[in-house]
Amino acid sequence: MRIVQSTALDYREKTIMAGTRKHNLRTVEVNREDFNKKLKNHRRRVGVLVIFVLALLASAAIAAYIYFENKVYTGYDVVSSIKRTDTSAPGFANFQGKLLKYTNDGALYTNLDGGLIWNQTYEMDEPRLEMQGNYVAIYELNGTQVYILDTVNLQGSIKTTMPIQKVSIASQGVVAILMENDGTSYLQVCDRTGNELASGELHVQNSGYPMDIALSEGGEKLAVSMLDISGGSVKTVIAFYNFGTVGQSSIDNIVSSYSYADVVIPRIRYLSQDTMAAFGDDRVILFTGAQKPAEGKTIEPADEVKSIFYDQKHFGLVYDGGSGGKDHRLELYDLSGEQRMKIDFETEYTDIELLANGEICILGEDSCEIFNKKGICKFQHQFQNYLYKVIPGNSQISYTFILEGESQRVKLK
Repeated sequence: MRIVQSTALDYREKTIMAGTRKHNLRTVEVNREDFNKKLKNHRRRVGVLVIFVLALLASAAIAAYIYFENKVYTGYDVVSSIKRTDTSAPGFANFQGKLLKYTNDGALYTNLDGGLIWNQTYEMDEPRLEMQGNYVAIYELNGTQVYILDTVNLQGSIKTTMPIQKVSIASQGVVAILMENDGTSYLQVCDRTGNELASGELHVQNSGYPMDIALSEGGEKLAVSMLDISGGSVKTVIAFYNFGTVGQSSIDNIVSSYSYADVVIPRIRYLSQDTMAAFGDDRVILFTGAQKPAEGKTIEPADEVKSIFYDQKHFGLVYDGGSGGKDHRLELYDLSGEQRMKIDFETEYTDIELLANGEICILGEDSCEIFNKKGICKFQHQFQNYLYKVIPGNSQISYTFILEGESQRVKLK
């Protein structure tokens, strides 16, 4: 009995299991094909959905960018305000995104919220600033003192033996000082601690009267613009000095020199490490070269230039008489000399500045116009107090207005 029952049970179980296996095998094969087909369709739908969402986000981002680029703001909300006590007609500068205030009695460097970073005292009748990178030189016109400071504290000071006419500073704190005494001009180059690196006399009878100096960002190249009025004619000579290994094999370290008849060039400036601009009375000359600067593009404006401004990427020229009845015209150029923007404006300006965010700010005594990178006037306002400075914030609508007796952090609306 047990053997028979066991055998019968075995047989039935095997038969059922065999049938089940056959059935399951067929079912698995059919489901796998269906599953692969559904998976492929699902992935296709997901891919289309992802592309659609990405396209939607990109369109939204482009639309938002275009909206904010073309938006015109008519007012602002004050986020915070700090009262200041200003004395003796202060000057203000945006030094690495923070506020540098200088007067006849000293300079004060603070955060935009008023937190003190350093305070440098001095006595100067006509204080001047020269900034490059993280360094600033404070000196007195026709004085004998130069202070070299960075974003932390005082690095060094220089006491000259002759009255100072011009100072230029490099990004690592090296300074070049142009001095004059009894009709004789001298150059002195010092490191950031005040130690002398080079010095010498400029022979006026050979080269002319020095009008300006420009030190390259790295500090190894120096340009000097000199006015020569000998022989009854006027000409400007621009000489380039190289204090590196290349200049050591040249007489007096002069690696190149250019002369321009009937031209006065009172302002020269290194806009980048290898590009210098010479701003003349009837032209702008660009010089380029890593070691021996060579003459590049020359821009000859049709009208008289009233003002110039610049930063490390652009320079601008301002003329009287714009189109559409506007009082002034502004042209912006890149370092290759190509015109990038033309603006007509009305503000009777006291200063024009390229802001750190690439916008152009035109300051009046109590007003400002801010133009975006497309040349659209995004903000125009008349203030109740004297406006010294506009400093951009971290967004397209945040700024700090340095007004008489008060600093306001604002958001445009």
